[in-house]
Amino acid sequence: MRHLFAQYRPFRWLWWGSTFSMLGGRALSVTYPLLAYTLTGSSEWIGWVVFASTMPGLICYIPAGVLIDRIGPRRVLMSSEAVRFVIMGALVVLLLSDRLRVEWVVVFALVEGGLAVTSSVAESALIPRVVRDDDLDAALAMHETSTHGAVLVGRQLGGLLYGLVPFIPFMINGLMFAGSALSYRTLPREVPDARRLQDVSLRIELRAGFAALWGNRFLRLATFIVACTNLMVQCLIVVFLTIATKDDLSPVWVGSFLAASGVGGVVGGLLWPRRDRISTRIENGTAHNRLARRLVEWMGLARRRSIMLVHVWACTAAIVLILAFGQLAPSFFGALLVIGLAGGLSNVTLRSAWSRVPDDLRGRVVSVSRFVSYSAVAIGPLIGSLLVTWGDTKGATLFLFGSMALLTLTTTLVHLRKGLTRVSIPVGADPVAPSVTASPAPEPVREEQPSVPERALPAVTG
Repeated sequence: MRHLFAQYRPFRWLWWGSTFSMLGGRALSVTYPLLAYTLTGSSEWIGWVVFASTMPGLICYIPAGVLIDRIGPRRVLMSSEAVRFVIMGALVVLLLSDRLRVEWVVVFALVEGGLAVTSSVAESALIPRVVRDDDLDAALAMHETSTHGAVLVGRQLGGLLYGLVPFIPFMINGLMFAGSALSYRTLPREVPDARRLQDVSLRIELRAGFAALWGNRFLRLATFIVACTNLMVQCLIVVFLTIATKDDLSPVWVGSFLAASGVGGVVGGLLWPRRDRISTRIENGTAHNRLARRLVEWMGLARRRSIMLVHVWACTAAIVLILAFGQLAPSFFGALLVIGLAGGLSNVTLRSAWSRVPDDLRGRVVSVSRFVSYSAVAIGPLIGSLLVTWGDTKGATLFLFGSMALLTLTTTLVHLRKGLTRVSIPVGADPVAPSVTASPAPEPVREEQPSVPERALPAVTG
């Protein structure tokens, strides 16, 4: 992947800016609650700050996509990161002058969280514009790997810096956001569509984004699968935290076990460019065993390969691992590692599907897809808490296994693979003519031998 930096200067600066932005955002997810508790000594305000920082994911994704498609992802990225820098500066000044109130922390977390959502959508919409098609897969995999790396490093960095002096992490985050804005400034300039800015209503633009996603069978099914598995993972984390609390597990170990999904995500992102070779080896290794060959085909590992099928099978296997070895912390570590690896693969595949959407629709399609998947993340802990309350941890785990097994069997046996092995390309990108359709999904063929000149989308995991 080194050639990406050498060959594509815009991608190099986009990657650096994105990395700074993600590190700062992940660090703030730890330092905001710590600051609220320092100011008030009340756990109630911790809840309000966490709510304020996560709520923008439910209210900002959809309008973010419209904004990006209207004025361009570069302008959105520069503006968002610059305002995040100003917010961090104001917070540091108020903190050093002893004028900072916890209510302001809630407001800062709410606004900054919305800007973080906007930046993340704009980054996904911009990557396909700065690299050629033959290098796009490698660029997407590299960006996905850095995302999981930022999760692993950013939270620990935030806690470490806050332990030194409370204002230091916010000052460093502000510098990261400033560096991010300067990196995005070097990207090629965009020319907004004046006709769209003047004549197209927001309702038409929103409808075009939803229609483009719904009209593409692959994106529709992949987004649904991602949402379902995200919901399951959040419930599983609640089950683990309940068990860890009962067993008096050290917070250090709790954090380490939860970090397993991030480690798996990094590995999945690194493996994604090698998926063809891995699939070929699996297929060759099972060529002489009819039962094994049929099993790997059903799991999406060979022939009509589908990483979305790999994802649901991996999530089901992860829960089986917990049931087989007992509800012990190491079994949850292994399960989250497997889920993270499959999730890293599926995230890159979904990003690859987004990259095939026309430029002037991509922001809205990304925002709608992420809104659906993030909504599952938001309500997952609540459902997990209800499952633990009604059926204890073992009953909740059995329920999650049954749900995932049903999703896996349905995805496999009802021939949903036909929509998961090839990706149709949405057309009708001009929002002024809002009737957005999608090209019909062709008959499934081997991805290694696409029947159309466009780049076929590889396996998907969500």
